[in-house]
Amino acid sequence: MGQAIKRIIKTILHKFGIIVMKQSSRMYLPEDDSYRIAVEQYGQLDPVIIDGGAHRGGSVEAFSHFVPHAEFHCFEPDPLLADELTGIFKKKTNVHVVRVALGESKGKAMFNINASRATSSLLPSIDTLQPDLQTLCQLVEQVEVDVATIDDYCAAQNLNRVDIIKLDLQGSDYKALRGAKSTLRRARVVLIEVSFVQIYKNSELFPAVLRLMEECEFTLFTLCGLHYGENDELLWANAIFVNSGSHKNDLLPAQSKH
Repeated sequence: MGQAIKRIIKTILHKFGIIVMKQSSRMYLPEDDSYRIAVEQYGQLDPVIIDGGAHRGGSVEAFSHFVPHAEFHCFEPDPLLADELTGIFKKKTNVHVVRVALGESKGKAMFNINASRATSSLLPSIDTLQPDLQTLCQLVEQVEVDVATIDDYCAAQNLNRVDIIKLDLQGSDYKALRGAKSTLRRARVVLIEVSFVQIYKNSELFPAVLRLMEECEFTLFTLCGLHYGENDELLWANAIFVNSGSHKNDLLPAQSKH
């Protein structure tokens, strides 16, 4: 009976585009804690935040709970979601919506919009995904979008200060990091979704991201929100990296974990 109820709940959740994965039965940091930890590692009250893959603004809301005076530069290439973000934050002078995808070089590319828009990507998904992910990643349409690098954007905007970089780009995160090497020298914290198995074609997995971040003098601080597949394999997580050469000043007051 218990398994049958679980299957029914899972089916209902799938209709709303919610991914249900096995989670660790041991103590671990949930995905929502990523934002608190990133802010605490930054250590000050007014960060400038790059939000790559802003979707519907959830990261802005999550960060703002801890640092309400943060400045956000939100990148979202999906035209529908970019329109939503513009409407949501039209009265927020500290939130800037940028209608481009992030990558390693400037140009144009086809953006894959999937059945669940949270899974949309510059990269197509692989053909051998487990059934629930395959349903969510089913291609609906393609649109041509502009692609920019974080470094080029910061130079064009005279944005000399970036404190936290958050990336959730569905497989394109590694290339976005390569396009941010100058910005990374100034950043304090990077919060990035990392994959441990191939979900999108030609995407780089966690070991490549780790090597790149170490080359840029960042240290892996922790992993949050580990997600597992049907066979208990580790699929993805949020990784938090801290600039090894940075020092905390004017530390934030201790934040509640609840």
